[in-house]
Amino acid sequence: MEITDIVVHTLSVDEVEGEKADGSQDACIVEVETDEGITGVGEADSSPLVVKAIVEAPVSHDKSAGLKEVLLGRDPFDVEALWNEMYDRTYFFGRRGAAITAMSAVDMAMWDVVGKATDRPLYQLIGGKHRDSVRAYASTLFPAEPTDLNHVREEAGQALDDGFSAIKFGWGGFGRDRVQDLELVGAARDVLGPEFDLMVDAGMVWQGDVKRAIKGINELDSEHDLYWVEEPVYADNLDGYAAIADACETRIVGGEEEYTAYGFREFVDRGRPDAVQPDVARSGGITHMRKIADIAAGAGIPFVPHGYSTDVIVAANLQLIAATRNAPLLEYCVEESPLRWDLVEEDFTAEDGRVEVPDRPGLGVTLDRDVLEEYRTDLPL
Repeated sequence: MEITDIVVHTLSVDEVEGEKADGSQDACIVEVETDEGITGVGEADSSPLVVKAIVEAPVSHDKSAGLKEVLLGRDPFDVEALWNEMYDRTYFFGRRGAAITAMSAVDMAMWDVVGKATDRPLYQLIGGKHRDSVRAYASTLFPAEPTDLNHVREEAGQALDDGFSAIKFGWGGFGRDRVQDLELVGAARDVLGPEFDLMVDAGMVWQGDVKRAIKGINELDSEHDLYWVEEPVYADNLDGYAAIADACETRIVGGEEEYTAYGFREFVDRGRPDAVQPDVARSGGITHMRKIADIAAGAGIPFVPHGYSTDVIVAANLQLIAATRNAPLLEYCVEESPLRWDLVEEDFTAEDGRVEVPDRPGLGVTLDRDVLEEYRTDLPL
């Protein structure tokens, strides 16, 4: 089998809110085509046009080549060898960031090809299934205006009505004022009751003041019992992560902004998080997500993949979580975006707060071509 083409689809809703931390407003879908008529699907959670450029760039140096130049004519079954070659050939502009997100999408698509070619779901190819369904947590945003407590109450009430047992609020107006933060989280807790797991994504808001982060997290946890606090500081601030984790009783988690097993090894060793949250569409695809899960298992901490975009990522995360022993939760974005809900033909609806692991070959998704065409952008590079 040979790779014959790599196609990048850049998608967007009509109006993107640039100040909103919502990854479901656009999408970058990558397809790996083969000479046997099998096509694999992947996704990169990054700027779609930047990913397209990384895939389609010509060779300019031994360590500076577009991914298509590296992969055309190669066997997608050699997925880890090809991952290593992509990493090596993009080293001058890669190692982290957008180059790894582009590699993540291509890697995901190659694993999808392998699954389809062997007629096996991905979890069977990466270790077998530990669970048939996964507990999901509703993932949403705080309102941009931190005094809008009704928004928080409505989101919390909807999560209850939909059968979830956990919810995460993040970004928005959180972190501007200590009292407002307490009111925002308190509004959710009042609706949810004491047994519902409540998480906060701080969106790196305390990068400039680790002491404030410690005080704020402990106060929020003491009053409202937080399951975890996510991304209190930048991913690069390993000393800050360690100081916060050591000083707080609730879990301190992160990793969606970190890349590859190389980065996560240092993040776990020095940052000492209580769980890791790599993103399959950013952190290195299926190949390195497996390695990151092993790093987490070795440290005795959960592996909880991040995902805030389309059902392509949801499906990939379900396959990874099914095959990973220390993976208790699925992030389940509840944004009202057509790219979040309509891009694939399959249904990944949460029932009683759980999502079934797909048994279809590969990732278990089929792109809806009509939706793909409707939201396609044709912006030039």
